[in-house]
Amino acid sequence: MSIDIDRHSMTQATRADGEVIQFRLIYAICFSLFLLAAIVQRLLPWTWSARGPHAGSRRSVLEQARNAAGICATYAFMA
Repeated sequence: MSIDIDRHSMTQATRADGEVIQFRLIYAICFSLFLLAAIVQRLLPWTWSARGPHAGSRRSVLEQARNAAGICATYAFMA
């Protein structure tokens, strides 16, 4: 009986590890895309980039990419 429980817990642990790897992969892809987008936005003239919804706030490029990737990767696992 204890052997069955151990196999069951190992299966759950393997599944959880797979989900962690998937989340990190999705996060890394999203982060790199949003980092590129944030860099391009910074290279645009001020009048073009000031039209966005967060025109008044000025966060770092890494912070913008980190926030956007976190939202994107979390949403991917909600569906």
